Amino acid sequence: MLSAEDRVAIEALHRAWLDAEVRGDSSALLQLCTPTPVWLPPNEAPLCGTVSILRWLGDQPHTAVLRVDIDNLAVSGVGSFAWKLAMFRTTFEGPSGNAGTVTGSHAWLLQKDASGTWRISVVVWTIAGTV
Repeated sequence: MLSAEDRVAIEALHRAWLDAEVRGDSSALLQLCTPTPVWLPPNEAPLCGTVSILRWLGDQPHTAVLRVDIDNLAVSGVGSFAWKLAMFRTTFEGPSGNAGTVTGSHAWLLQKDASGTWRISVVVWTIAGTV
């Protein structure tokens, strides 16, 4: 089981991720990850490492994340490994100024590094639909 301190740290990491998403700060997102993160975007090949992830992010249509609402946040783990699950609702503004909302779920696998800091190792998400 995770300690209360570990849960607080992972929830703070989650908030830092959401803040970076709203700011559109890809570098800040990757600073929250392990040195060799893996992202598993829906219907895409796995992205292994920061170079692949940054390249993929750079190829995405420019959208401004306006807001991310989270439901059913669940954190669990044991020792230096943890996982986080949640449902999300992201409101964004697209390249032509059109607003939209996408819903889905995401999961993280996390590792506590040698300094005791939790880092995101794997990110996977699904898209349930657009509103």
